Amino acid sequence: MVSQRKRYELFIFITGAVTLALEVLSSRIMTPYFGVSLFIWSGILSITLSFLAIGYWAGGKAAIGKTPEQLLTLFLAGPAAASIAIGIAAILYPAVFPVLAEFDLVVGSFVGGAILLAVPIVSLSAMNPLLVALRRESDPQGDAGAGWVFFVSTVGSVAGVLVTAFVFIPLFTNFRGMLLLGVVIGLGTMALAALATRPTASARRAVMSAAALGVALCVALAAGRDAYLGALTAESDIRFEIVAQYSSLYGTIKVVDAHSPGGNSRLYLQDGLVQNYVGTDGISLSLHTHALEELSFAFTRDPRAALVLGVAAGLVPMRFKKAGMAVTVVDINPHSPEIASRYFGFDPMGIDVRIQDARTYVRGCHADRGRFDVVVVDLFHGDGTPDYLMTVEFFADVAACLNRNGIVVMNIFFDSQDNAPNQRVLATVASAFGVVMEFRTPNGGAFLVATNSAPPAQVSFPGTEVPESLRSAFAATVAFAHLIGPAELQGVKPFTDHQNAFSFVFARAQMEHRQWWAAGLPSGLLVN
Repeated sequence: MVSQRKRYELFIFITGAVTLALEVLSSRIMTPYFGVSLFIWSGILSITLSFLAIGYWAGGKAAIGKTPEQLLTLFLAGPAAASIAIGIAAILYPAVFPVLAEFDLVVGSFVGGAILLAVPIVSLSAMNPLLVALRRESDPQGDAGAGWVFFVSTVGSVAGVLVTAFVFIPLFTNFRGMLLLGVVIGLGTMALAALATRPTASARRAVMSAAALGVALCVALAAGRDAYLGALTAESDIRFEIVAQYSSLYGTIKVVDAHSPGGNSRLYLQDGLVQNYVGTDGISLSLHTHALEELSFAFTRDPRAALVLGVAAGLVPMRFKKAGMAVTVVDINPHSPEIASRYFGFDPMGIDVRIQDARTYVRGCHADRGRFDVVVVDLFHGDGTPDYLMTVEFFADVAACLNRNGIVVMNIFFDSQDNAPNQRVLATVASAFGVVMEFRTPNGGAFLVATNSAPPAQVSFPGTEVPESLRSAFAATVAFAHLIGPAELQGVKPFTDHQNAFSFVFARAQMEHRQWWAAGLPSGLLVN
């Protein structure tokens, strides 16, 4: 028969797991609203650690002068309160986070983190010193098992991170995953209270009633998620319909149909950012898709092999395949090719699809050295291109994949207000390529073409594949064509693996980009 002490220790293990699982899920819940810039992620970590510290202090303070019966009542009340708080947070954040994001991303992320984490983490972390105080009765001379209690709790936290990453995230939405945590600790509290003998019957009933309320609230919200989120969506001329949702270690992808009086389109939405619009005819309505295609054909003569880093809707590799090129595509997310195929007309037949990190693939490009005529870099995760894919070393590996006359075409995130960070990106690319050309879009985006051969004397952009709605923006983009001269990059420091400040220097611009999307999309699309 399991002793009461062992039950408490098992519960500490579970609540430790829930604490860290809640932090991981909260970071993903907040991403579509506040992004994952360096400032935002630092804020989430500092918020979590602050609430842990407050909980440890509060639990120790509350333990002073309490009888064992009172200590056990407080010990059981903590997870009951956390269960209720998780349910309330799930009600609040879909309605409140869009307002916070529109106000200020940094301030909003701190307030949002408090909404999700304050009560649960403080309540659950306070249980550790309370259990230490309970053990003092049997160990008055030693540490009362403090070391063991915190060891068990920390091991539980490790388990919570692993289970969340490999079970919760792939199988559940973040919204329902968080509610499941509330159900787990609520049911655990009810079971432990029912088996306990020390608190008074009235205290046990009160704790069990509170825990039951938390469980009921979480279950009701999980079951009524769609109806609740639908009620939060304001009436507009555009009706959004979520066709599919895929959760993975690399973010949440949603396929969304947009129905409007002006026509229908399908969106590829990843963590709250639209990666592509596609019309009902299967043609992209996003400028970057056509720019990558047209630049690739304009700067190469009779291209035969292409490497596309980043699949998304799969339209660029399909255009290359249609032109008779041998195409290799690389994407880290195993769901990406499936989504592109099922919902955007991507046909993998005859295309070499690699589920692999782009950096790892190009680093091993010695097997395909000099094979490709074109390398398309269209890599985005979170708020922009991951920083480890924006270094001198990465572009040196990309250059090794190209033949003597090959080109790299890149969809790049630029700062529309401060050119200094952009210059550092250009210097990074120029470290591996002798010729770099820049194309700016009317809305502040940018594309780069880089090569180690002489550029064509004349470049034409027929744009026959560009839809009418994008031709004006496309013409303005290619008209910008600017050859980067060595003098422009004199003294400009590139990003390297040894010193990479990309996330820092682009944090403000990325947050502005995130804020724009968070304000423009209905809350129902941002809740993962």
